[in-house]
Amino acid sequence: MAQRKENSTNSLNNNVLTKCPMSFTIEMIGGRWKTIILYQLRNEPLRFGQLKKILIYTTEKMLAQQLKQLELDGLVVRDAKEIVPPHVEYYLSEKGKTLLPVLEAMAEWGETHNQLSKEC
Repeated sequence: MAQRKENSTNSLNNNVLTKCPMSFTIEMIGGRWKTIILYQLRNEPLRFGQLKKILIYTTEKMLAQQLKQLELDGLVVRDAKEIVPPHVEYYLSEKGKTLLPVLEAMAEWGETHNQLSKEC
């Protein structure tokens, strides 16, 4: 990936936005799939295949990228068990669990204000 110039508008905006608590939170959980992945992991660990079945409209590549980013951000833990066949589970980290009230509030808000709302 090409390196950004330090004085580019994009770099300057990034420096300012990462200092704003709201922007930081959106950076951590923003995007189409991150919040849904986190919400699905709220009750129990899930394997990649289980997540893929739940998120039927995402590609495997996108799901893998989002899980990797959530893992790098410290919100999700990837637990690879040393057995044959390989068994990998994903679950919320302690840091990720602190987002549960936010995610539940978002789900409740969506239920209240979206006429087409259904359980995700």
